[in-house]
Amino acid sequence: MYMFLPFLTAFIGLILVWFEKRLAGLTVLAVTVAILMVWFRFHANSHLNISL
Repeated sequence: MYMFLPFLTAFIGLILVWFEKRLAGLTVLAVTVAILMVWFRFHANSHLNISL
């Protein structure tokens, strides 16, 4: 369920870029990347046993 958030923020960011609101769209897409980085760091440490 919590992995729905990056897809939602990416979709909103792409819609904003489509309607030529580039700064807002890029900000939302940067938030998406940050969410994915935090999630991967947690997932890699706890489930995959990779020390980052």
